[in-house]
Amino acid sequence: MRSSIAALGLLAMWGGVSPAAAQGKKAAVPRPAPKRPPRPQQNPARELERFQRMSAAERQRELSKLSPERRQQVEQRLQRFERLSPDQRKQLEKRYEAFQSLAPERQDAVRQELQHLRGLPPGERKTVLNSDEVKQNFSPEEQKLLREASGQPEML
Repeated sequence: MRSSIAALGLLAMWGGVSPAAAQGKKAAVPRPAPKRPPRPQQNPARELERFQRMSAAERQRELSKLSPERRQQVEQRLQRFERLSPDQRKQLEKRYEAFQSLAPERQDAVRQELQHLRGLPPGERKTVLNSDEVKQNFSPEEQKLLREASGQPEML
């Protein structure tokens, strides 16, 4: 008797027969999992500060959980962040908070333009940032973010 119950249980687990079908009942239709709200992105400056506050052992333990590529990125960012002065760190955090306050589609537009600007020599960056196209496509706040993040804050 026990072996037949165990066999039915195994069949049910492997999908051969559902427990409801084994009992002659109609099987329930599985519902899709409820959608979770997206997790807010963590502020990279705060994430870096969190890593800095960790002991060396804690930091290594957390870094070991990351993929090799991601770990290398985080380590490089930590090194750059550690070289910043406290004032530069505050400016970086303010810039990130200003960026986060933008609507998602504006964040995408600013991010794309910033990637474009970073690929240009400094003189060309200045020309692009002063162009009518940038002035028409980006708000004054967005233009300020682009100037600061692309290394042209003197143009403010």
